[in-house]
Amino acid sequence: MFRWLVLAVLVAACCIPMADAQQRDSSKDFTLAYHGHAIWSDGSTMYTLQPGGQLYAYLMSNQQRDTSQDSGWLPGAIDPVAIWASSSTIYLTENINDKILAYHTNNTRDSSKDITLASGNNAPAGIWSNGATMWVADHDDDKLYAYTLSSKSRDSSKDITLASGNALPWGIWSDGTTIWVADINAFQIYAYNISTKQPDSSKNLSTVSGNRPLGVWSDGTTTMWVLDFTVSKLYAYVMPSGPVGQSSGPSGQSSSSTAQSQSFLVTPLPDTTPPTVVSVERTGNATTADHALTWNVTFNEPVVVNVNMHINYTSVANVIIPDLGAVNNTMSVDVPGTVTGGSVSVDLEHFITAGLLIELVAPDCTKFTIHNQTTTFPYKLRQPYDLGDLSGVGAAGQWELHVSDHAKHWNGTLNSWTLYLESEDASHGNEIAHTITRHVAGPGEYTLSLDEYGVRDWAGNPLDDTDPEVNEPYHMIGAARTCQTQ
Repeated sequence: MFRWLVLAVLVAACCIPMADAQQRDSSKDFTLAYHGHAIWSDGSTMYTLQPGGQLYAYLMSNQQRDTSQDSGWLPGAIDPVAIWASSSTIYLTENINDKILAYHTNNTRDSSKDITLASGNNAPAGIWSNGATMWVADHDDDKLYAYTLSSKSRDSSKDITLASGNALPWGIWSDGTTIWVADINAFQIYAYNISTKQPDSSKNLSTVSGNRPLGVWSDGTTTMWVLDFTVSKLYAYVMPSGPVGQSSGPSGQSSSSTAQSQSFLVTPLPDTTPPTVVSVERTGNATTADHALTWNVTFNEPVVVNVNMHINYTSVANVIIPDLGAVNNTMSVDVPGTVTGGSVSVDLEHFITAGLLIELVAPDCTKFTIHNQTTTFPYKLRQPYDLGDLSGVGAAGQWELHVSDHAKHWNGTLNSWTLYLESEDASHGNEIAHTITRHVAGPGEYTLSLDEYGVRDWAGNPLDDTDPEVNEPYHMIGAARTCQTQ
């Protein structure tokens, strides 16, 4: 998610003047089990937002993990970057979405509260609300965009234009009077007065060397925590100087800390009971056009189905590559989901490998030339070849490796070859009934093994592994393809 951001950080870091760092309170640092994209707290528990849309919990009292308060996956959250919550609603921004996504406190979607972002607000990062207005940091526009929470409409009168040094804003937090904005490149947390919308440099926080601020949160009285961009750690600092006034939290009551006035949204895991399969029905035969065999599967509770697999297929050939001749070797492939990328490794021996042409032909006749009579002369070829983007390639069926010899006087041996495929499928939402697809190689009997499909309930529990596998014979419709090779 942050690949472009890493480059921007590295380029800019050499030229940033470092201010004196704010006083540290390392006794309150958190060492994280996993790096997160953002942080949020209800005053007693600190949560880190994970790339997959889960929230990992840590106790504020001792900075230790508390897995009993972890949340399940937030359905539809593909690339989340920030979180804010009231006592009834969770809000997320995503790197690839033009909306703020809303969820009920049981982690189910509440699209009625989604906020469509303004046209200029197309690079959303941190979010924070006082219960009436939602501010959204934009890391391209260097601005905090304001929206009215109840009507989900823009309120540009409350926008805050960021200071010139605050050029890569990310996480934000406020006590209701001042709003702090983390900047990854500046090693700084910038402060702004909400009512005047002007910078308040007296409350800026400069981080220690090496602490690139990604997220920020505070108890509103003594401590401000800063999530690091690269290190799995929350750095604790003494609250920036300047009075921290009484503020009105989301529920309207006066509180010295907005965070403490809220009761956290995410329901702790109720139990660890895995979901089970209620019924399976095959919906139709595969065809030579799509090689897709589908099932309708019903579960006892809403689940997410999300294929993300790495699959290896190896053919031990041990065949002769004849002098000035050719050899073909095939393997049969069936995969869940859709193949997006892959590579092939070839193990062969030939005295003049520079005289060999090696081609790989996919089931849909897409051809990859992986070695074409190169000028090197290794006696053995044992190396992988990247196949690049395979998202448009039909991967199920017969793959064929074609090796031809174009140099006189020598035979060779194709020992083996391995096809490595990356298979994934867009997450099927949090539903009870799903249509599940397997791309199959050809006629025969195939096993639907749901373990391959990443089935999880909202709490992250995997499928009950005692559920039986389902064998489904079928007949391929139409004739198999024939592909031309040299």
